Amino acid sequence: MSLMPRLRSPLRRPARPWRWVGRAAVLALVVGVGAEAVRVVGGTNRHAVIPGRVYRCAQPSEADLREMVRDYHIRTVINLRGLSQVMDWYEAEARTLHDLNVSQEDITFSANRLPAPSELRRLIEVLDHAEYPIVFHCKQGADRTGLTAAVVLLLSPDSSLSAAMRQLWPRYGHFRFGRTAAIDRFFDLYKVWLKSEGIEHTPERFRHWALTVYTPGPARSELTWLDEPPSPYPANKPLALRVRAANRSIRPWEFKPGDYAGIHLSYLVADARVQPVAGGQAGLFRTTVPPGGSIDLTLALPPLAPGKYVLVAYMTDATAAGVPVRSNSFVQFGDESLMAELDVK
Repeated sequence: MSLMPRLRSPLRRPARPWRWVGRAAVLALVVGVGAEAVRVVGGTNRHAVIPGRVYRCAQPSEADLREMVRDYHIRTVINLRGLSQVMDWYEAEARTLHDLNVSQEDITFSANRLPAPSELRRLIEVLDHAEYPIVFHCKQGADRTGLTAAVVLLLSPDSSLSAAMRQLWPRYGHFRFGRTAAIDRFFDLYKVWLKSEGIEHTPERFRHWALTVYTPGPARSELTWLDEPPSPYPANKPLALRVRAANRSIRPWEFKPGDYAGIHLSYLVADARVQPVAGGQAGLFRTTVPPGGSIDLTLALPPLAPGKYVLVAYMTDATAAGVPVRSNSFVQFGDESLMAELDVK
């Protein structure tokens, strides 16, 4: 009998059952994440915000609506895509809810911009007076729906700020980058206000901020004519009209040169058929207008042929990289424009 110890071959390892357990767990996680991704991107993206009371989802089909009304006893559907009577999905949704005797409310939010104060107030009004249970949706059920779900929880006494922010997690299809980061900036503004006031979140404080304090960044102005458009307006002659723009927001206005950066005053001239015939910007230079300050700008109108026209002046902002200033009107946030009728002779 040999006294030498038996040497274990380096090519043979002892069985380790825990390795298979770990691999199975990883496989289950991958399968679970994949299934959730399919449900978010290609499915209903349906979730309970407050079980038995509030639900969220992507754009529902007629079958989805009937299923939710049956299973969750839904009494109100909040459409966050706005009034869209010319769209097939809107017509189908309205018809189905009418057949089911379920209320429909329309709110206009954007996934790429801060919410307009008027629409935010409208949402809170609907949430205060709707018949529950409710479900709300946008197109994908990720960004606008996530914003609304967070607002619902911030107004709820049984939720916290951190719990509300979880409604904007990637599991629902929302990511904090690109243009959809505007959704997160809305809640950042609330957090900044809480910090500036030295207070913690409560439903009452969020309601006060949302209804009376919130301003969508720099998008709040007061425009007045310094030079009233003449009547009649001279035909075939250029004309300069001065406008005073007062900054009524909580942020400075940064004017910059070019169409792709900074704040500007834009204008549009439309004819009697509401067809645009001229347009342009003023303030294509570098300056800063603080909150409460104002700036005098000149609209340089080109020669116009005889006829009836409408002139509209409005503030614009090109904060998103690569997006022309004219596509980011303050009016989209509920700001007022300046209008005048032109009788060109």
